[in-house]
Amino acid sequence: MDSTPAPKRVEIARFPGNKRFAVTTSWDDGVIEDRPLIEWMNANGLKGTFNLNSQTFKNVGKPSTEGRLDLSEVERLYRGHEVAIHTSTHPHLPMLDPSAVALEVLEDRKMLEDIVGYPVRGMAYPYGTYSPRVIEILRALGIVYCRTVEQADNCFPPKEPLAWPANGHMFFEKDGLDVGQRFTKLRENPRAGGVYFIWGHSYEFARPRDRWAELETRFKPLCGHSDTWYCTNLELFDYEAARQRVVVAANKRTAYNPSAVTVTLIADGKPVDVPAGQTVKL
Repeated sequence: MDSTPAPKRVEIARFPGNKRFAVTTSWDDGVIEDRPLIEWMNANGLKGTFNLNSQTFKNVGKPSTEGRLDLSEVERLYRGHEVAIHTSTHPHLPMLDPSAVALEVLEDRKMLEDIVGYPVRGMAYPYGTYSPRVIEILRALGIVYCRTVEQADNCFPPKEPLAWPANGHMFFEKDGLDVGQRFTKLRENPRAGGVYFIWGHSYEFARPRDRWAELETRFKPLCGHSDTWYCTNLELFDYEAARQRVVVAANKRTAYNPSAVTVTLIADGKPVDVPAGQTVKL
């Protein structure tokens, strides 16, 4: 029998490494303005999910000079971020019959998977429109989450993952504060923590007027914090699913993680990582 005292308290950390915040972003449509956006994000450690319409790509074999991206540049451009479904042709899904909804989602998913080489499991609604029937179709198709254009201060975990609101749009302001200022104010509260989730379109920095300077002023305050996990939308959901599956022994001496994602536990205030598929002593 192990005589080492067991921890008195074992908790499951909300985020890997027991980080205080998780920051994630979501961008729609796959346009050429994604290039400078991603260059800036990569330089500043910000991660995002890019929701793409596969049938709107150009296909001439070289980078596009306007509008939508060319098929040839998609895999490399979004490497290190998440590619997600935005349907094949960007329709209002509630206006389609069930078979057409399924085709819009599955055809987009299959083509995106052919491009990026991994299972595509997340989505954002075109125009932000959806219905209970659309949700049930997506659930049957195995979609993990679907982002809306709705807003909620406490956006994660959502009651309905297929109707997931964000904290706000990229240019949304509340109480006179933009997205960066709101995050700064949130961090000033030592008891605050959780997910901070912003969505938008990269072309909004360029059209109808040049607003690229606001990428720095609005998003720089989100970056570079050691107590913050920078993740894609799907990484957030995968970690939450792994949290729900981790098994802490009744005697609190060991923990088993049956998932494919490392989960952080807090044993008497000390973070302990439980690697994927492993049992560790606490």
